[in-house]
Amino acid sequence: MKTRALLVLGLMFFGSFAGRIAVMAADATAKSGLPGADDIAGVASCVDGDLAAAVKDRMYSLDSRELAITDREAELKTYEAQIDKRLAELEEANEELQEKITVVQDARSADIQKLAAIYEGMKPAQAGEIINEMDPQFAAGLISSMNSEQAALVVANMDAQKAYLVSVILANRNQTDR
Repeated sequence: MKTRALLVLGLMFFGSFAGRIAVMAADATAKSGLPGADDIAGVASCVDGDLAAAVKDRMYSLDSRELAITDREAELKTYEAQIDKRLAELEEANEELQEKITVVQDARSADIQKLAAIYEGMKPAQAGEIINEMDPQFAAGLISSMNSEQAALVVANMDAQKAYLVSVILANRNQTDR
């Protein structure tokens, strides 16, 4: 029973294959305009009935799937081009943002240097009183920008707790920079 079914299936596949080859040969010969196209068409017409209809339906199905795949590939290429364009725009925007960040950081650093110069020019006791009122993080940044000798005099004139806190912040900065 299994042998019979396999034989029938084998014959169907062979017939389908032979029909497909005959149809393709007929199409190729017809397109090329070579003599003998009628002969091949005659061979193709030998395969008729349900098998020919099945082969024809399968060909149309494969052709429509191939067309759908081609359309999908074109659509994907369009999306890929759009993504590449967006990515380029984002990279350009990122570069501009990095440049602006650098400008802002440079300006901030210059402002801190100017402010440090101002406090270096003050009497240490007066500078210590003002720096006592500042945020400890900012005060640490300001003191780190000052001349070492002048910074030592200013810290000596600060409130002991505030001076300790600023010193701890400065020490931690140096450890994280390593």
